[in-house]
Amino acid sequence: MKNLIYTLVTLAMLYYGLQQITLSGDQLQTVFAMSWLCLAIFVIGGNFAYYLYRPKKQVQAKQIKSYKTKRTYARQRLK
Repeated sequence: MKNLIYTLVTLAMLYYGLQQITLSGDQLQTVFAMSWLCLAIFVIGGNFAYYLYRPKKQVQAKQIKSYKTKRTYARQRLK
């Protein structure tokens, strides 16, 4: 839940910031603008990566539990 809030806040900041930032101008302004945009993209990417890789752990846990159950059932049938 908190990653969703962070993503939404970052998207709002990016939406507002893109209207205010100009990439032409002083060299210092350009460096600041590019670094700010890069940081915002990293934050958004990190939060989306959290959602992309989170279900994999749950599915893997279910597969392990299913494997153990089948193995136990097979052992009981052999006895």
